[in-house]
Amino acid sequence: MASSSSFAVLVSIALALSLSLCIAAASDPSAAPSQTTTTTVRAGFYLAADARLRPLAALDATLYTHLYYSALAVHPNKRSLVLPADADQARLLATFSRQLKSRNRALRTLLSVGAADIAGGGAAASAATQRTDPAFAAMAADPASRAAFVAAAVALAKANRFDGLDVAWRFPASAVEMADFGFLVAEWRAAAPPGFLLTATVYFSDHVFDAPLPGVDYPAEAVARGLDWVNVAAFGLRPPPSVAANANATVTAFDAPLYDRSSHFSASYGVVSWVDAGVPAAKVVMGLPLYGRSWFLRNKANAGVGAPVVAAGPKQRGTNATGVMSYDEVQRLAAAGAGSGVGQRAVTTNYDNASVASYLSVGDVWVAFDGAAVVAEKLAFAARRGLLGYFLWPVNYDEANLTVSRRASEVWMQNQISSSSRRNETGVRQTQAPVQVPPALQSPARTPVPMPAPMTGSGSCLPWRKLDLFLHLGLLIILVWC
Repeated sequence: MASSSSFAVLVSIALALSLSLCIAAASDPSAAPSQTTTTTVRAGFYLAADARLRPLAALDATLYTHLYYSALAVHPNKRSLVLPADADQARLLATFSRQLKSRNRALRTLLSVGAADIAGGGAAASAATQRTDPAFAAMAADPASRAAFVAAAVALAKANRFDGLDVAWRFPASAVEMADFGFLVAEWRAAAPPGFLLTATVYFSDHVFDAPLPGVDYPAEAVARGLDWVNVAAFGLRPPPSVAANANATVTAFDAPLYDRSSHFSASYGVVSWVDAGVPAAKVVMGLPLYGRSWFLRNKANAGVGAPVVAAGPKQRGTNATGVMSYDEVQRLAAAGAGSGVGQRAVTTNYDNASVASYLSVGDVWVAFDGAAVVAEKLAFAARRGLLGYFLWPVNYDEANLTVSRRASEVWMQNQISSSSRRNETGVRQTQAPVQVPPALQSPARTPVPMPAPMTGSGSCLPWRKLDLFLHLGLLIILVWC
């Protein structure tokens, strides 16, 4: 029989073997739970209430990888989804996915629930004076209502052939509501079938503009764990005078600049804030507006950025709102002003390199908007930051030739090809140097949020059954040796 010292050595060897196999399994990607991976997003939100501006048949589905039906609201009393009462609207909901997928088989569709209007105008212009959704907040605060809502939304999406759901809560405005948002995301993920997409349309991770309380942070850890990606609404940063009573509303200002050296009102700050909060860049999608923010100038001879204004811009037929123009209406305004005849007015178009933003002035009307050049620069920024993609809001507002939609798709795919070609000899992707963001654009320093450990038994080690087998194998070796 072997000595006691030999026995101890063999026990140590057996335990070490089991532990090494456990660690090897933990590092094996195949041991992690399988999940559908989205490699790129070229998305658009289609406002169902504004379908008259661009029928679904006129939309080029090949320009997108994902299209959202926007949106179904929450009933203020019943705390349930409000289904379309109009026959045409009901038909659109029922046929949305089928129509679009017949023209692009690779397309994935999602049903957005919550607020249709996230910019202070357009389809939900009546809600332009507020940035909260009391009905959504009440539903999310009650566990029973929340569970019923989640189950009903998943069932409705599946019944109408949607590939996923989007949470468009505009916007949680307190620490309690942010906690409820986290619960909602977790319960939604638990109720969703495998391969079902879950996203959320959000603002900046560390605060919501105009929130009644400061320091309102999204639950970034729950977002990173439970959602496929977040749609960052990097626009609607400067409401018109009729919406927000603040000093910024008395002068012209860009609505969605990429940079702002004097404040955090910028698209770059919005997307970077989520990465700083611990959400992987590959789960962040940057929003691009297909609308313009308009004002009436106090003096049309003074038409630059920061010029005094007297009121929000003219009400439009398309958006049905004052101070908000669709991209199509912006182009029509420019064309009408540049025409010949008695009604001709001076037209000025300016591209601001420092902010990466553009504006148009026609007579006493001033409009900030994202033209094709601005979109290209923003998408180059998104690619450099390693973001998952972009979304256009809303696709109904593009002009007849779909100029911005086409340009965005082309630029993003070119960036994807360029990124793929930047590989070294070992096949490892070589990214460009980090973007140097000015101090005013950087998010406040915060403690990195650790990613949660997998909740399944196979997430950190071998399943217990396999581990038990290895331990018994080790003991069997010992017994044979003895």
